Amino acid sequence: MKKENLRKARFLSVGWKNLLLLILFLGTSAFTQAQQKVTGIVTDNKGESIPGVNVLVKGTATGSITDIDGNYSITVPDTKSVLQFTFIGYQLQEILVGNQHSINVELLDDSQALEEVVVVGYGTQKKATLTGAVSSVKGENLKTAGVANVTNTFAGRIPGVIATNRSGEPGADFSTILIRGKGSLNDNSPLIVIDGVANRSGLDRLSSNDIESVTILKDASAAIYGAQAANGVILVTTKRGSGEKPTITYSGTVSMSEFTRTPDLMDAYQFMNYADEVSGYTGKEKMYENIKDGYLDGTIDRNKYGNTDWMDATFDRFAPQTRHSLSVSGSSEKVKYYISGDFSYQKPNFKDTKFDFQTMQVRSNIDTQITKDLKVGLDLSVRKEDRNNSIYTTGEMFWEVFMVPPHYYDYYPNGLPGPGFSQGNNLALLASGEDTGYDRINDFFLDSKINFELKMPWITEGLSLSGYAAFDIHYRNEKKLWDVWDTYDYDSETGQYNKKTTNMNGNSISLNQDADNNISKTYHARLEYKRAFGDHNVGAFVAYEQNQYEGEGFWAWRGYYLSSKPDYLDFGADKEKTNGGKGYATARQNFFGRFNYAYQGKYMAEFTLRRDGSMNFANKARWGTFPGVSVGWRLSEEKFMENVAPVVDDLKLRASWGKLGNDRSYDADNNQLYYQYLSTFNMQNGAILGEDPTIRKGFIPGRIGNPDITWEKVDSKNIAIDGSLWNGLLSFTAEYFYQNRTDILTPKNASIPAYTGLILPDQNIGEVSNQGFEFMANHRNKVGSVNYYVGANFTYTKNTIKFFDEAANVPEWQKRTGNSLDTWLMYKTDGIYQ
Repeated sequence: MKKENLRKARFLSVGWKNLLLLILFLGTSAFTQAQQKVTGIVTDNKGESIPGVNVLVKGTATGSITDIDGNYSITVPDTKSVLQFTFIGYQLQEILVGNQHSINVELLDDSQALEEVVVVGYGTQKKATLTGAVSSVKGENLKTAGVANVTNTFAGRIPGVIATNRSGEPGADFSTILIRGKGSLNDNSPLIVIDGVANRSGLDRLSSNDIESVTILKDASAAIYGAQAANGVILVTTKRGSGEKPTITYSGTVSMSEFTRTPDLMDAYQFMNYADEVSGYTGKEKMYENIKDGYLDGTIDRNKYGNTDWMDATFDRFAPQTRHSLSVSGSSEKVKYYISGDFSYQKPNFKDTKFDFQTMQVRSNIDTQITKDLKVGLDLSVRKEDRNNSIYTTGEMFWEVFMVPPHYYDYYPNGLPGPGFSQGNNLALLASGEDTGYDRINDFFLDSKINFELKMPWITEGLSLSGYAAFDIHYRNEKKLWDVWDTYDYDSETGQYNKKTTNMNGNSISLNQDADNNISKTYHARLEYKRAFGDHNVGAFVAYEQNQYEGEGFWAWRGYYLSSKPDYLDFGADKEKTNGGKGYATARQNFFGRFNYAYQGKYMAEFTLRRDGSMNFANKARWGTFPGVSVGWRLSEEKFMENVAPVVDDLKLRASWGKLGNDRSYDADNNQLYYQYLSTFNMQNGAILGEDPTIRKGFIPGRIGNPDITWEKVDSKNIAIDGSLWNGLLSFTAEYFYQNRTDILTPKNASIPAYTGLILPDQNIGEVSNQGFEFMANHRNKVGSVNYYVGANFTYTKNTIKFFDEAANVPEWQKRTGNSLDTWLMYKTDGIYQ
């Protein structure tokens, strides 16, 4: 290469390097000039510095934390940056940096927790001024993947609520809910109120995605529901339209369910050895003396004797379930809407089964602002539930799986089904549902509610009139088919498998069909007044409500089918066919009201009164009056608290007293829920005046009525303290409650000798007390960009039977009186079967 060209090449090389360095320098210089350091101090509204405040450049991961004196320092990328200041108990603040190098910030108290609105009976109240024992949980906190039944999410989340699930069977996997334990010898279930309508069904099948909140009324706050409030009230509010633009939300889960625990059963040799040992102790003949050793030395006849693990042959370890929800929510200038759909599917934990359970539901909540003062709403909910069950219940299968000997085959080595245990019930066949029959239940629910709210400022500010009409319809159809199936016995002498056709219903194919239709009609009207006058806040309403519930049903049975394929009543034989029908009705009428008052947000008082009428009782005992009073004092609003306890954000003392009732009386002897004040007659076949008894029916005396029965009455007392400390870092609630329930409807048969043959009607003679305490504590904080929440609650209750009719000659140690409900009297044992 020529020297001149070489110099040019070197010059170009050096030039490009210098140019690159120049670009990097200029870029770095420009970036350095764009960056900006910002310092400052963060204080509260009293001018005191706040340590630990999170300072974050919005939209980035760049952040800082104030020191012990509230000082911070942070470098932002440019003048367009926005600083976010966050701390528990204070409102979020956002500040545009611009050309500022020093930014001091005053954080304002976050009163959101205190301003939170809680749904209570027939209205809402601010959490800060609540005076009753009311607990609530947001629907967002009930979303738990893999839980098909929303009632199973209540346990541990709401203080005072005891939720017990004793079944994982699809379609029957609900929790039994008790509020503050048991207090009655009869029905202890709480009242369910969904979107303001009492006694609505379907809480267990509600989609958690549709739930806005769940509120529990546990003390005198429930007195507003009068004769149905003795066991507490569960208020469920579903979501309504919000936001301007439509928001579409999808939620889906696919999960597997399994038994909490399955026992390890004995194998065939262990069972035979154990059975012979028991026979030896009881002086009976040992059945397996010459057989059991064959399992050890391999000489057992495997064509006849198996070694079946019936738990494994009947049940699967895992069963699939899935749930999918889709909703759209939004609003326009005049209309707010929330529309959702939900599908759920579950398989039971049976082996190779065709049984299942599925639900489909659609919900629509529409609110329309007709005029400035008039708002009208329409709620519709449609739900369809399809249960495809075995004719053998899950409980029966569990019982029999422990009873069937393991040397019985589920399927012989050649694939033929074994003989089963009792009545040819081969559990493997019954679990699969192959040609054994079915129990199909189809439920259809339609809940509708049209409501209005009319504000009347032309009369006076704060006055409004509202009301609704709700119609809840339920159709239920059940078909139960008992098919016949083939099992086989092995004959050791001939080496043949002998077929036997069997079922649980007389070896005949039979069909039973049952239908039940009912409707609940509720009408409600309420005149309400809310107003603030300086330091005084008052609220009051008076209301009227009535409910009518009625229905009818029929059932029919036919047998001797030639085949199970045409599974309709027409194809059964006329021989022994039968049918029946029923009708039922009940009604309630209520007048009630509430008055509450608050002064300066410090002193609160509330009074409720309800007058209930129920046709479950005779005219003279039909009406009951249920008052409730609660008071509260927010010590944190007093000036002396600023110096005494500066760490206290909110501190409230409250107390309540109320009378509650329970009109859900139950006559266990006659399986009658209502109308125990009436004497009844039973219809039966019989000759009347010489007529053919097959075509003439007559009445005979049935239950003797008691016209004096009335409600159970509960005297409820509650005292509590609520607190929030260190700007919301720690909050707590502690409560003590005492309830005494009188006039519990219970039989007096224990005082009447059995040889008299007399059965007295139930009387209001029982008495039970229930007391306990609750404690709840929550901790919220933020570390860096991580928010966390820790909460715990504890409930202790103890009930005591103060009076329960027992024979006079029963020894004290054998009496239920003085002990808790559901206690057992048993002999002391060493745990060894004898």
